[in-house]
Amino acid sequence: MKLKFRAMSIYMKQLNREISRKQIEDARKIGKLFLMKYQDEIDRIVEMLPKIATKPWPKEDGNEIEVYFVDWKGSSFSHPLTLKVRDDLLLMLVVLVHELGHHIIPKEEGYHEKINNIMEKIFRKLKIDAKKQIALIKEKTEK
Repeated sequence: MKLKFRAMSIYMKQLNREISRKQIEDARKIGKLFLMKYQDEIDRIVEMLPKIATKPWPKEDGNEIEVYFVDWKGSSFSHPLTLKVRDDLLLMLVVLVHELGHHIIPKEEGYHEKINNIMEKIFRKLKIDAKKQIALIKEKTEK
């Protein structure tokens, strides 16, 4: 599985209705910083996720998932994979793992808890301290 990252102004305009050129440029800049900092970890996450989840990437995803960097008031979501840009790049990485988990774990009772448990295992294996960011995601998703 490969991830293809994009920051598309037309998509951000659809989400926001009105968006400034600066917001679009900032989303692109933050997206580039994110990839520069975490590309190696992202590649490892894509390999680890189906192993830890003990489920394959779904056939409907093909060999590639497009990930859209956006600047908007809403939250990130998995279909299409839309990653809200943030100053906290580690939080973006944690959110990315969570949203990728939605591609593998079926929507059933307790699925957010399963995704979050997988997310914690991944960050332990990566040896990245993301406890604060993981707690934020768990708080929002396990209500």
